[in-house]
Amino acid sequence: WMKGGLDYIVLKYLDTDGIRIISSVLGQSIALDHYIRQVDDMVEEFTEINRIMEKTGDFTMKRKKLFQLVGKANSNLADVIIRLGLFDRHVL
Repeated sequence: WMKGGLDYIVLKYLDTDGIRIISSVLGQSIALDHYIRQVDDMVEEFTEINRIMEKTGDFTMKRKKLFQLVGKANSNLADVIIRLGLFDRHVL
């Protein structure tokens, strides 16, 4: 068995399966931190766009810039799902 908290893990036995699980979770956690920073930046940008539209009733962003921002958001979503394997089932 294993148990843990925010910054600790306790294993009853240290074996290769436990090490594999811990390393996988740590790797995903580090990668998620990277994506969280990127998403936070994009949320700020979208929030500013929304504020301007709410205030002026106008959308003035260049089409190319909008497509780049949407593309970046889509790429981040795909990276999180595919590269991190968040929805993959791991069988021991």
